[in-house]
Amino acid sequence: MSEKKRSSKNLKINTRIVITSALTIIIPIILIVTFSTVLVSFISSYFNFSTVTTNSYSTINQIQWSQTLGSITDTLSADSEESEKLEAVKGIAQPLEEIGSMIYIEQNGRDFYSTEKGNQVLEKAQELIGVHTDENINYFGDNGLVIINHAKSGGSTYLVMIVNDDYTVSDATQKLEPKDFTNLLLGRTGIIVLIIVLLFVIAMVVLSSITSSTIVKPIKKIAKGADEIARGNLDYEIDYKSTNELGQTVDSFNEMRKRLKTSIEKQTKAEEERKELIAGIAHDVRTPLTSAKGYAQGLLDGIADTPEKQRLYLTTICSSIDDTEKILDDLLAISKIQLKGYRLNKENIPIREFVEDGAVEIGTTLEAQGMDFQYSITCDEGTIVSIDPDAFSRVIRNIISNSIKYVRDDVKGKVEMYLREYDKSVILEISDNGIGVEKKSLTKIFDAMYRIDPARTKVSQGSGIGLSVCKQIVELHGGLIWASGSSSGGLSIFISLPKKEILE
Repeated sequence: MSEKKRSSKNLKINTRIVITSALTIIIPIILIVTFSTVLVSFISSYFNFSTVTTNSYSTINQIQWSQTLGSITDTLSADSEESEKLEAVKGIAQPLEEIGSMIYIEQNGRDFYSTEKGNQVLEKAQELIGVHTDENINYFGDNGLVIINHAKSGGSTYLVMIVNDDYTVSDATQKLEPKDFTNLLLGRTGIIVLIIVLLFVIAMVVLSSITSSTIVKPIKKIAKGADEIARGNLDYEIDYKSTNELGQTVDSFNEMRKRLKTSIEKQTKAEEERKELIAGIAHDVRTPLTSAKGYAQGLLDGIADTPEKQRLYLTTICSSIDDTEKILDDLLAISKIQLKGYRLNKENIPIREFVEDGAVEIGTTLEAQGMDFQYSITCDEGTIVSIDPDAFSRVIRNIISNSIKYVRDDVKGKVEMYLREYDKSVILEISDNGIGVEKKSLTKIFDAMYRIDPARTKVSQGSGIGLSVCKQIVELHGGLIWASGSSSGGLSIFISLPKKEILE
């Protein structure tokens, strides 16, 4: 059988909570990193950081100047031909010159590149702010812009000077207009932020859905199962298979339901049997009492007017009383057993001697009924069993009594008894050639009040609890009792008892 595959459904609740908590932290981090990467790429493209686009001061403009100046110094510091550097500088300088900027680059004190003559650029810088060419300057003022920087490449030293007198710095107290705020929200940045927010919401919804499907749904199923059982529907089974805590809870719940159903069924069956037992006992007791009352009334009325009739009437009355006493005796015995009030007085007895002594009494009883009897014992004299002699004698008497009661009318009755020894037990078999029992009823004859005669008209043929008493007593001895059809067409009863010890 293949090993059960691992499934997310089988994850423990603690594991689910840890995973959910981790994802709650990881997903926003991933989204923020993604957003930052996209935003930086978008800003670089949208605001064109690679070159200056305006003469008005802003954070973006300052970044543009920094990027542009960095491009110039990187070009000058590169290990390439002078001509290549000059062409590259011209390409960078052109957009700056288009917005009115003047650029002067000096290499080792000689002109390298200049929009105007170098002294004119320097003079313009001096007009805007006092400068020293050996210092780096980044001046952004309302009257203009001055940038001075230096670069080195091999044995060359470069001076970079950028001047623009058409540069303004906006009032820091200027407020953002509503339309500008709207444009920001509806612009590309606003759209990106909105997308990130939507992704975050979707991620949380997905996590909530997973949590709901793996934890909340099983709990709802358990709650529904509890409601169904509360309504008395013990056939309802919770459909959830998993190896985690919820799955184990569901399995325990379903098992509890099955046991509850079985318990109720047993209780219902026991109640029905109890009612049947009471009804049967009442019927069986009434029959001999009615008979005894009828014959007693006959004596009082003088119907039995001869000594012979009177003796017959009295004999019948005594027989009816004996039947009633047997019924009540069996009923008392089984009641004590069921109420755990029946106590065995066990003794270690040689089973061969016990059966031989009993065989003498059985032979006498059967002979008086006109029946044949024979027995066979294949058991050592020293084989010991632990039994209550009186209780076990009662078992044998009840079985023999049944053989007498159910004898066939057209065949002489016969009873055979065998005692056999095995490694761990001894088995006593009592067989007769009576009317027998149908195969389907063999397992029922040890039930209380079960009797082959469903009309219950022949009380002399037993109360229906004799074999039930036998079963209870044998099981109290730790033994087993069962029945099968005999070779002569009657019934065979088997009793197995554990051996106690072997006497030497």
